Parts: sequence; C-alpha cells; structure tokens
Amino acid sequence: MNLRQYHTQTTRFFNSTDFAKAVLITFGVVTPMLAGYLLGTLNIGLALGTGVLFVSPSTVSGSLKNKRIGILLSAALGGGISLLGAYIPDTLWVQLPYLGITVFLLSMLSVYGFRASLIGFAGLFAVVLSFANLSASGLLPYERSGLIVLGGIWYLLLTMLYDLLAPKKQIEELFETALNLSADYIAARREFLQQTTDRDTGLKKLFSIQSEFNEHLEKLREILLQARHASGTSSYYRKRFLVLAELVDLSELSLTSPVPPGTMHEVLQRYPEQLEAFIQLNMAQSESLKRIVTTNLQKHDLDLNTLNRRLHTAKSKLQLLKQETSPSDRMVLRNLYELQEKQAQRIFSIAALLDRKQSIKDTNTDSPKELEGFITKQDYSSRLLLEHLNPDSPIFRHALRLAVTAVAGIALGNLFSVQNPYWILLTIVVIMRPGYGLTKERSKQRILGTLIGAVVAGGIVYFFENDKMLFRVLAILSFIGAQASLQKNYRTGALFITLSIIFAYALLRPDVLAVIQFRVIDTAVGAALATLANALLWPTREAKTLKQNLADSLRAHRNYLEAIERHYDTKEELALAYKLARKKAFIATAGLNSGVQRLLQEPKGNDKLTGKLYELAVLNHAFLGALASIGAYLRTHNVTRRSEAFHQVTAPIFKNIDNALLLLEAQTPQTILEEAEILPFETQTAEEPDEALLETHILSEQLTSLKRLSEQFNKQLKSLHT
Repeated sequence: MNLRQYHTQTTRFFNSTDFAKAVLITFGVVTPMLAGYLLGTLNIGLALGTGVLFVSPSTVSGSLKNKRIGILLSAALGGGISLLGAYIPDTLWVQLPYLGITVFLLSMLSVYGFRASLIGFAGLFAVVLSFANLSASGLLPYERSGLIVLGGIWYLLLTMLYDLLAPKKQIEELFETALNLSADYIAARREFLQQTTDRDTGLKKLFSIQSEFNEHLEKLREILLQARHASGTSSYYRKRFLVLAELVDLSELSLTSPVPPGTMHEVLQRYPEQLEAFIQLNMAQSESLKRIVTTNLQKHDLDLNTLNRRLHTAKSKLQLLKQETSPSDRMVLRNLYELQEKQAQRIFSIAALLDRKQSIKDTNTDSPKELEGFITKQDYSSRLLLEHLNPDSPIFRHALRLAVTAVAGIALGNLFSVQNPYWILLTIVVIMRPGYGLTKERSKQRILGTLIGAVVAGGIVYFFENDKMLFRVLAILSFIGAQASLQKNYRTGALFITLSIIFAYALLRPDVLAVIQFRVIDTAVGAALATLANALLWPTREAKTLKQNLADSLRAHRNYLEAIERHYDTKEELALAYKLARKKAFIATAGLNSGVQRLLQEPKGNDKLTGKLYELAVLNHAFLGALASIGAYLRTHNVTRRSEAFHQVTAPIFKNIDNALLLLEAQTPQTILEEAEILPFETQTAEEPDEALLETHILSEQLTSLKRLSEQFNKQLKSLHT
C-alpha cells in the first residue's frame, strides 16, 4: 500500500459512520461517568454508562425506525435482566441453572433476525455483568436497573441528534460500499477473463463479494423506502432510487456472458488483441467505479475519459476482425462488446446521478406500495419461535450449546478460584457463533488481539506507572478504537478492548500487571471452551442447511425463468414481477454462497459430501449467470420474432428443476429424464438481418446451457444419495 492509498483509507476511516458511532458511544459512556465523578455520585454515572453499553450494539445499519425500537428494547431488556440478576442468591447451585436458562432464552431471540440477536446480546451482556458483583455499587437493584434504562434512553437521544445533523451519512456510506463491491466483482470477473486465477479461488471470491453486495442492497432498499415515506420524493432520494436501480442492473450485467463461460474463453483465446481490449475495458470499469467513490463531486469534476477511451478501443479492435472470422465467433465478440458497453453506460449513469451539478428529469418510478415488495420483511410471530424449539433447528442447537458452555465456564472459574470468572463468560458469549468456522476464527483473533493488547498495555503501564492522566486519555482513545473496528476487524477490536480495560484498571488498582495476566488466561480459557463446544456439542453441519438453501435458490431460479419467459412472450415494458423475481434469485444465490463459505470452514469430515455440495453451488451460480444473460439480452433488445423453440427448451428445464427439488427432499422424481436432443430455434438465412442472427445464436446457446445445467443438477443430486 502506497502513501496515497494509506492516506485515503485513513481519511475514509475517520469519516466513516463506524468511527462516528464509536465517538458517540464513548461520549455517551464517559459523560455520565465524568459527571458522576465530579458530583461524587460515580455509581450513578457507572449505571448510566452501562445502559449505553447495553444498547450500543443495536445501532447497526438499517432504517431509523428499527434502530430506535432496537435501542429501546435493548434498554428495557438490559435493565430487566440486571434487576432479575440482583435477586439471584450468591449460591452456585442456584446461579448455574439461572445462567443456563437465561442464556438459552436470550439466544433464541436470533430466530427473529440479526437485529433481534443484538437485542438479545444486550440481555446476555447484562447476565454477564450480574456475575461481576456489581450489586456492591451502593445502589438498590431497582435504582440501578432504572438508571440502566435511562442510560439507554440517553444514548437514543444522542443517536437522534446525530441522525438530525447527518441524515444522509448512512445512505452515502452504503452506496460507497456497494460501488466498491461492484468494482471488486468486475475485477474478479476480469481475472476469469484473463484466466489468472484458478476456478475455486476465483469462485470463492465471487461468492463472498456477491453475498456482501446483496446484503448492502437490502439495507439500501429498506432505508430509502422509509426515507421516501418520511420525506416524500425529493430530488436527493429520487436520484438515490435511480442509482440503486442502476446498481441492480449493473450486477445483472456483470454476471452475464454472451455464451456459456467455457465457450466464451475458447473464442477469446483465438483473438488475443480483442481479448486484451476487453480486459483493459473491464479494468477501466472497475477503476471508474472506485473513482466515483473517491471523487468529491461537489468540488471536482469526475474524469471518466479512460473508460470512454477503452470503450472506443474495444470497438475499433472488433472492426479489425478479418473477413474470414467465423460468423459464430463474430457474434460472440459483438455481443460481449454490447454487454460491456451497457455496463459502461450504467457506470456513466451512476456518475451523472451522483453529480449534484446535474439535474434529472422527473421519472416515473414505482409506487412506494409496489416497492415494499422488494423489502424482505421479518416474521415476528410466536409461531416462528415455536418452530425453532426442536433439535433440528440450528438456532436451537446454538442456544443450547451456548448455555451449556456458559455454565461450564462459570463452573470452571469457581472451581479453580479464578479472580474474574465473568471474563471467561464474556469471552464465550462474544465469541460463540452458530458455525464452527466463524467461532474458531473469532477465537484466534480474540486471543491474538488480547495478547498484543496485553503486551502493549503492560509496557506502557510499566514505564508510566503513575501517570493517571495518560491512562485516562489512553483508556478513552482505546475504547473509541475498539468500537470503531469491532465490525471491520475483530482482532484489532479485541486489541483495543484489552487496552481500554487495562488502562481503566490502572486507574483503580495498583496490581494492574496481575490483572493483565488474568485477562489473558481468562480469554484463552473462554476461547478454548467456545471452540471445543462448537466442535463437540450438537454441532450444526452446514451440509443440511445448504441443501435447504439450494432448494430455495432453485425455486427462485424457477420463478426468474418464468418471468423471463413471460417477458419474451409479451414484449411488454419490464414488469415489477420480473424485477422482484430477479431480486429474489440473486438474494437466494447469495444466501447459498454464504452457506458454501461456512461449509468450507467446517472441520474436515466427509470431504466427498462437501465436494459434491460445493459443485452444486457452482452449478447454481452458473445457472443464475445463464438466466441473467438471457434476461439482460431480452431487456436490452427488441426480439425480432417469437420462436416455439424457446418454450420447447424451457419446458424440460422446468421439469428438471422440479425433479431436483424432489431429490433435495429425498423423494423420487415424478418423471424419468432423458437427455433429448436440443430442438433448434428457427433457422435463419444469411439474407436476414444481423440482429436476427445474433438473437438466434444468443438465445439458443444460453437456453441450451440452461438445459444442460439443469440436467447436471439432477445427476449431482442423485450421486448425493449413493
């Protein structure tokens, strides 16, 4: 990383919502503590600051309404658990059942989604602190609980003030991340074009980017729709809706190819000049998207001349093709250029929409009621919770595993007279995740961050033993660093957490070096327990979940293909149903890709099963690419005539998908499939327009590819049961 890149990243970090949130949390925690210290009521300040800590995780990206409800529920839950914990007798045989039951119930809240799991974490944090002997704070239990709730409300007011001062900051940052991810995706696809990466490495990278990109699009849809309800159709939000639409189209185009990727690579290898032109064009697209993010469009004009030049170069290289070039190759290269041109047009459109100096014409966008269909709504019914109260539910298994491990951690701490057994409990609660791979990775990062933090803090405390002011400043700065980096880099977050805790202890106790030793040991014990529990206690194997994800993805693909077929038949303007089917197909595939990443992190066991499931995910990704290619072509071209061959090919594809779903449910397929000869589209003559020839070639190639992929699905699924 050069100096300029380092400066850019550092500037972006300090301008990020993560850093702003960290400063806000620190201000919310430190201010009441400082006021309490100055007024001689430090116990009150500590209780208020604790309330801020309980609710702070709930302020993740999302709609303001959900964020504020999350803060209030976290405050109420944290205060309630603190009150309950204060009345639990200081007897181990009573405390352990209480700990197990509360941890289990609070962990089950994650059935209601990510934000609900963070609300549950507020309760878990309160449970942990109830084992820290905070009842000796000089406050009655109900007084302390009430102050914790007030601390949560105090932080809610701070977040509301921040949202008032920077109402668009969250939206802008999400768009910046989405643009960067789009650039990364195009760059990853370029590596396939260059063939500079092996298939598995490249696909894992694509899977990761695609999952994160779709997650950001979901957040943007939710936030923009709520803002539209609150503010109406202002120019700012109208433009952002259009940018979102361009990003969705760009993601579809980025996934497309004129013919199946294998065939396209064979064609491109025969034309090195044209291949190099396309590679350079891809590079310019990726760089242009990143330039949009880094350029301050209020002060500077955006320079996209490189993209323009590369586009013209690619076009001129196509014109240099010799006359003896086969018509088939010429059509592939021509369509590839058209796809790249449309990607470039999307990038130009995004740049124009984000440029405040440019106005846009009033556009007939979908109504808010129609747009609500694009938001994934969370089910909050009690039925959902009851459905997960069974041993087959991954969330149930995780909740039970976490409860047992928490009980074991406290029991071991008391058995060996550990100074702060609640540190073991806190480590377990923070590290443990439903999947083995993530828990193992977080354990390593936590231990490493704690060790580095302990060494750094120990050195500072040793050389500046009595400098209390230095410790105060470093404790606050470390706390800001911890809150700002936890979501992005867990190891760095663990390092700063350790620093802030040790500097805080250095202000209160003379034996801080002993505290460092205990901190490291307790963290190591908690991390070891969490990792072992995930591997040995009711492990949730991703294979079973992945089959369900694959079934969901196949159903979404089926609906997407039906929408494409309707569009092919009717030639109407792109319907909302098509956009919704496309969105669900991309979301389902992103979910499957995330599952694949978790599967590959699991302990080595049935490698054969893992390999087969991975290949199914690869087929699924290729299937979506073929669907996107057909959809993108039909959306951007006026089809010259309908052909019955379209339906003759899609009919067996639908049957193959239905049979694949039956196989995933371990049922016998209703029909026996035969690899029938692909029925051709109507033969075109040399006298017909190039557009008709191109249309026949593209649709025939992609539909044939879809049919073969659907047949391979069934073959792979049958082999799972052998």
